[in-house]
Amino acid sequence: MLLVLPTWPLSRLWLKNWGSTAVEREREWPGDALVARRQNTFTRAITVRAPPSVLWSWAVQFGLDRAGFYSYELLERVVGIPVKNVEEIVPEFQSLAVGNEIRLHPKARGIPVALIEKDKHICFGTRPGEVLAADADDPTRSFSIYIESVPNGPSRLLLRGCVEPLRQPSLSKRIGLAFEEPIDFLMEQRMLRTMKRLAESTT
Repeated sequence: MLLVLPTWPLSRLWLKNWGSTAVEREREWPGDALVARRQNTFTRAITVRAPPSVLWSWAVQFGLDRAGFYSYELLERVVGIPVKNVEEIVPEFQSLAVGNEIRLHPKARGIPVALIEKDKHICFGTRPGEVLAADADDPTRSFSIYIESVPNGPSRLLLRGCVEPLRQPSLSKRIGLAFEEPIDFLMEQRMLRTMKRLAESTT
C-alpha cells in the first residue's frame, strides 16, 4: 500500500474501482442522482460472509464523534482528524436519519444524509436543488455505502462516490484533487476490509 501514492497515475486504472464487478460499476445506484453531472465515479467493493442486518449495524455508526471511519487511525491523525475507531456495536450510534450531518473532519462542516434505507444504503450529499453557499466553489459530490444481499450467498459491501467537474479548475484545485484520490483509496479499502472483519466476527 505504501506504493499507492507515488504510482497513482498508473495504479488508479486498477484501484479506482477496487474489488467491484463490471455490473456493479455500470449500475445506477440511488446516490448517483445526487450528482447531476458526474465526471468521476468510483465503486469499491468487498464480499462479506455476514447478512445485511449485521453489516448495517456497523455501517450506520460511521462518522467522526461516532464509531469512526474503520480505517487507518494514524493516517487520519496526520491530516488532523482526532478519530478513535470503535470496534463494537454502540446502541446510541444505531440511529441515523435524512438530514443528519456526519462530520469527517473537526474543522469542516458535516456531510448530510440525503438518502437512507435500513440494511441497504446510506447516501451522503446534497439532494437536487439544495446548494450550500459554503460549498458554492466546490464540485458537488456524493458518497454512499451500499449493502447488497446475494441469494444463497454472502453479502456485498460497496462504497461508491460521484463527483461533478471542478467548477473552478485552477491549478491548486487540480493538485488538491490529485492528492485526494489516492488517499481516499487507501482509507476506503481499509474501511471495507475492517467492516468485513468486524461483521464476520459477529456472525
